[in-house]
Amino acid sequence: MKAETVRRSVVDYTKQEMIRQGVTRLTMDTIAQGLGMSKRTLYQLFPGKVCLVQICLGDISGEKRRLLLQYEDSSRSCIETLFDVAREYVVLIHYLGRTLLTDLTVDIDYQPFVKREEAFWLQQFVDALNRCKACGYLLPGTDPDRFSYDLTTNIYENCLRGVSYTAQRFFCRALLRGIFRADAIPAIDENLEQYIPVSCS
Repeated sequence: MKAETVRRSVVDYTKQEMIRQGVTRLTMDTIAQGLGMSKRTLYQLFPGKVCLVQICLGDISGEKRRLLLQYEDSSRSCIETLFDVAREYVVLIHYLGRTLLTDLTVDIDYQPFVKREEAFWLQQFVDALNRCKACGYLLPGTDPDRFSYDLTTNIYENCLRGVSYTAQRFFCRALLRGIFRADAIPAIDENLEQYIPVSCS
């Protein structure tokens, strides 16, 4: 089997284990055992656990960013873009899950990833809301920067507290609906009908 194929299988397996048990208890030994390969082979592919986990996190992040780029290429409206961002952010947070997010929050090795993701998603919300504001859809006094910070922070912290995906979905959509002018509500409700249609734990 080619080295790149083996590397891909290691990354895919490690991502599954990260989601299942976090990174604190995950070791190169258990990864090698789970894959049925020697530790020597695993270390030949990846120099250590931190490196492997960082690659996996980058892989997860990259998938979401590519998806957002696809949405941008489809010439969607500002409201549709906002709900695209909201959907993907909530799905990502709950895909990572409480256990993994808790481990990442307290482990200094992964702080750069956490900070990059926080900054990236915050900017996505700010940009989408500023577009909606420019179109005259937002209620007067709505501050896209402040609202985006509060929304992303609450979603993140709610997940750490164990709030369910379904509850987060309705929490997020209610907050978003609440900052739009009355004449924009029909467009909002049209998006809410298809908002976060997937199931997520």
